[in-house]
Order: sequence, then C-alpha cells, then structure tokens
Amino acid sequence: MRLYEFQAKKIFADHGIKVPNGCVVNSPVEAGKITEEFGVPVAVKAQVLMGGRGLAGGVKFAQNPDEAQKLTTHILGGSLKEEDINCVLVEEKIPIETEYFAGVTLDYHSKTPVVIASSRGGVDIEKIALEHPAEIVKEKIHPPLGLTDFQARRIAKKNGLKGRNMLSFATILKSLYSMLLDLEATLVEVNPLALAADGSFIAVDAKIVLDDNALFRHHELLSELEAYKKIPTEGVKFRKSLAEKAEIPTYIELSGNIGIIADGAGTGMLTLDLTKDLGGAVETYCELGGRATPELIEEAMNIVLSNGNIHVLLINLIGGLNRMDEMAKGITSFLSKNTKRLELVGKPEIIVRMSGTLEEEGRKILGEAGIGSFDNIYDAIEKALELSRRS
Repeated sequence: MRLYEFQAKKIFADHGIKVPNGCVVNSPVEAGKITEEFGVPVAVKAQVLMGGRGLAGGVKFAQNPDEAQKLTTHILGGSLKEEDINCVLVEEKIPIETEYFAGVTLDYHSKTPVVIASSRGGVDIEKIALEHPAEIVKEKIHPPLGLTDFQARRIAKKNGLKGRNMLSFATILKSLYSMLLDLEATLVEVNPLALAADGSFIAVDAKIVLDDNALFRHHELLSELEAYKKIPTEGVKFRKSLAEKAEIPTYIELSGNIGIIADGAGTGMLTLDLTKDLGGAVETYCELGGRATPELIEEAMNIVLSNGNIHVLLINLIGGLNRMDEMAKGITSFLSKNTKRLELVGKPEIIVRMSGTLEEEGRKILGEAGIGSFDNIYDAIEKALELSRRS
C-alpha cells in the first residue's frame, strides 16, 4: 500500500530528512492563505497514489496567493488516471542546484534490502536505468549488519559527492533504511533529492510503499489514508465540508433555484422567510456570521454557486460590524476570477442588497464592476423572484 506524499514527508521529517514547508488543504481559500503565510512561490501538488503526476498535470507552480487559489480550484475535484483528487499539498518551491535519486527497497531475488542511488534525479528510475545505467549505484545491504556508515559514504562518493555533501547524503541513506525497517515497507524513495543553493539536501518528493501483510501493525497510517480517500469531491457533502473548512457558521441546502448569502443570522432568516412568503423556492441558505471578510464572502460565493441548481443568487448585507466596501470587494473579486466558470454553468443572476456602514462606497465598487444593488430588501427579493421564474 502506497502512502500519500504528505504522509511520507511527515515521516521523512520525523527521521531527520529535510522537507519543504508545506500544508495539505482541500479548499482554494486555504491554499491562498497558506501561500500568503509562506510569502514565497509555491508548488501546488495533487495528492494521489499514482506516479507521474508532473507529466499528467498534477503539479503546478504559483507565484502568489491568488494564483495558488486558482490552481487549487482547477485541480481539486478533478482526477489523474481515473483517481479522484481530494486534497492538494501546498509547499514552498525549492530552488534546486542538483537533483539526486535515493531509495531503499527489497530485492526478492537475493532476499536482501538494496540501496539504489543516482546523480540523475528528477526522472523515473526506470528511465535512468535505460538511458544512463552506468550512473546508477546499487548495493545490497547485509541484513545482520544493516547499512553501515562506510557503505553509505561509499555510495555517496560513487555519486560524485565529497566532503560535507557526501556525509549528508550518507546520513539520508541510513535514514531511508531505518524507515524501511520501522514501517515494514517494501520501498522508501526520494526523487528528486534536491541539493539546494544553501548546500542542504531537501526531499522535494517522497514515496513510501508499505507491505500489505504488515498493515495491521500500522493502523494510524492506514486510517489517515482512508480518511483522505473518503473526502467527498462533489455534491452537498462536499459543499458542506468546504463551508466547514472556511468556518462558515451555517450552510443548508433545501429545494429550489435561489441561493441566499447573508452576513448575519437575523438578516439571513429574514431574507429566507420573506423569499418563501413571497413565493420563492430557496435552494441554498448560507450565513456568514456577524463579522465577515472579503475572503469569506468570496469563498461563500464559490461554494454556493458550485451547486448547479442555483439560478439566482441573492446576497443580503447589512453593515453593522461589516463594511460594505469590503463586502463589495469580495463579490467583485469572485466574479473577476470565475468569469469562465460562471459562463459554463449558465451565468446565474446575482442580486445584491446592501445597507449600512460605507454602503455608498460599496455600491460604487459594485457599479464599476457592472453589478447593480438594492437598498430595499423587498425590491431585491422581488427582483430575485422575477429572475428565478424566467429560468
């Protein structure tokens, strides 16, 4: 059984092998926040149990939070070679000087563990074996002795390493062998093992394959693996999980074609009741809590409009704790990032009612983006009902 990359990297780090700073997410907004925290370009990597992700489009690079959010939106919910993508690993993009390959596996012919290493990392080991067989170092490990210091240093030296780099590489080989034994694994591999500009080795990728016959002794890893496999990638459960991740207090799906987003519980319930009393059918009710942010309303729109039954989205905002200019920025930000997506689902109509703190500034921002707004809640609901009946 193969582990996810993020699982393998956690184990690598626990065994003293340096890995990039990273975080597993299953929400585009989370990806943007993590990228902002890192403050550097990042790699957005689909977490699947297959190889060759890079060639299949499962690894992308982002220069800023907005780009990371867009890439995550594109990757999540998709698939690679028929495997669903439920989460992504967002991690620092590492400046690489040289790429190496290092791995420990079992040789079933000789019935011994074997170390495989090469100075040509970054590509499949099978390709290295075909094109550059002389540049692969392969040595058996004597089971009673294990991987000795002198053997690990010899392998590093054969890969052209000297001095401190040779010692660091040898230490990594010994750690890989230790993991193989501790986890009862059949393969522990890092490709590429990057020699960074500061002279340190970093595991840019990580692969661990456990022996199926020993899984009953590794319940924690198995449970974590199964949990990520079962994360929904579509439907109401998926949307509810996204709302929970975004810390949206209330997200409910009913039966209709109108979506409601409100910035408070009282505002939201009033909007829901009036819409139903006036003959409307509400599909989604989403309440953001008393103190919303531009990012939160953007994420709420992303979640609500991923429901294909929504023909009209009614957003009701009252500026008490919330500033209407900031709410307007969240709305326009979502629309600017999702133009093509909205066209694909038939351009749901968006009705905005805002009143309160800095409402004139908010209306101006919406108007400049071509979005009309209402002051009176009845007018906004009647317009939403009119548009919903047309669809």
